[in-house]
Amino acid sequence: MRLNVNDIEENLKAAVIGRQIDYYQQVTSTMDVAREKAERGVLEGSVVVAEEQISGRGRFGRKWVSTPGEDLTFSIVLYPGVWAVSRLTIATAVVVARVLNRSYGLLPGIKWPNDVRINGKKICGILVETAFENDQVRYALIGIGININQSPGHLNEEGLSETTSICHEVGHKVEREEVLQAVLLELSYVYSSLEEWGTVWGDWQKAMEHLGENIKVRWGDRVEEGIAEGVDNDGNLLVRRKDGSVVSLAAGDVTFQV
Repeated sequence: MRLNVNDIEENLKAAVIGRQIDYYQQVTSTMDVAREKAERGVLEGSVVVAEEQISGRGRFGRKWVSTPGEDLTFSIVLYPGVWAVSRLTIATAVVVARVLNRSYGLLPGIKWPNDVRINGKKICGILVETAFENDQVRYALIGIGININQSPGHLNEEGLSETTSICHEVGHKVEREEVLQAVLLELSYVYSSLEEWGTVWGDWQKAMEHLGENIKVRWGDRVEEGIAEGVDNDGNLLVRRKDGSVVSLAAGDVTFQV
């Protein structure tokens, strides 16, 4: 079913994000299209939504599966200051978690750094890419994929057994337009007030999963193991190694050790 983005644009015409929404049936990836638009200097807060991605990807180049008519896959173009770049992933995860809680009564957790989960199953993935020039931010792209109405059977067929959807969690179909508008509106509010960082960071910290547990973090050939002690204001994970030293990690793929 086709998304009605015109009504969302009208409802968000006074917001920073969502005033311009370009809707596609199929693209290589929404990030590719958003990047092209950013290179041309498109209006800040412009959104690219697609029903299907041929080459959708998440972190570490992993495939990002889209289900036409059943989920939301979209990217947002922003022109933030350098100080805001490290906060975009955190802010976006908090926004999605807030919408899931306020609108659908769900209790999301956040798996560092960018997966929103319900009962340990992924419901949303977030990808942030930034282009710099002479130490200044040219643009930042936020890619968001949210499972809306997929059934567990379909998710399992796609090899996504550790994934869930809003529909599955609440027991009924959900209007995708409702979710998209809520996320864009809340993100507009948060992005416009990122300097008031305490509330966003506090919500993110409270939603973080597995703090205090043994973890292994892999980033390329580098591996760190220890206790996940917390996160700092820039979203770096603080891990206490066996020797007692603490390392701050800006990114990585986390697995949890028994």
